[in-house]
Amino acid sequence: MIQVVTDSTSDVPEAVAQRLGIVVLPMIVEVNGRAYRDGVDLTRQQFYEHLPSYAKFPKTAAASPEVFANAYRAARNAGAEAVVSIHIARTVSGVCNAAELAASDVAKEGITVRVVDSGSMTIGLGWQAIAAAEMAKEGASLDAIAEAVEAMKARIRILAMADTLRYLRKGGRVSSLTAGIGELLKIRLLIELKQGKISQLDRVRSRNRGIQRLIEEAQKFAGRVRRFTLLYTAGSSDEDLAKLRQALQPLAPIEPAEPLLITPVIGAHFGPGGLGIAVLTT
Repeated sequence: MIQVVTDSTSDVPEAVAQRLGIVVLPMIVEVNGRAYRDGVDLTRQQFYEHLPSYAKFPKTAAASPEVFANAYRAARNAGAEAVVSIHIARTVSGVCNAAELAASDVAKEGITVRVVDSGSMTIGLGWQAIAAAEMAKEGASLDAIAEAVEAMKARIRILAMADTLRYLRKGGRVSSLTAGIGELLKIRLLIELKQGKISQLDRVRSRNRGIQRLIEEAQKFAGRVRRFTLLYTAGSSDEDLAKLRQALQPLAPIEPAEPLLITPVIGAHFGPGGLGIAVLTT
């Protein structure tokens, strides 16, 4: 048996994780000087409800290597012959580094761990963890699972729009000057995450135009889309999500059917009103 481990930035639905036996390790969100385990000590609804009013900008961090090591030991004790540990893109987080430190530590105890940089985040990472767990259920080898996940990376895109540059500035993702001008002009930033690389798609002056640009970018994959998933942070209206659904549903299935409220670990940097589309191509 191969055990699949991922982190809470994967946005794997709890019911799916339980059904497939995926171990989801909570990452850390620090709010007003207090550290919370994502999804354990702090729910998404609680986080987003107070996000605009926090006295200090929320900080995020990977769980400690010890948390990963304990998960790997628990997998071995439960009968796993090896672990595949799949995590948020190394280019945006230190989670893979923590996992690799833990893997090196438990290797001395005879525990085999393959750490995989997903090159993605949210459900783009989640899809890889789910695919790996499905293969593990069917008895696939560690090498076969790792190879399949590596091949899957090139088929995943995350398209997203930040409704404000304020949170990206506070998190150090854009400069204060750029963010200041952007906030003054009400600029919305559109980005794409592909195989660990973040690219700017556009900057627009209105939210409606930003939504239309997201749709236009997603439509470029017409004819080779396996599925879409709609993503959002609190503050995005049902009407906005309905526009995305109406435009994309004729192109490919939207799975899961309901939009995903993304983890606070990502939402802390993106801010309220964020919208996104995860794309899995054929």
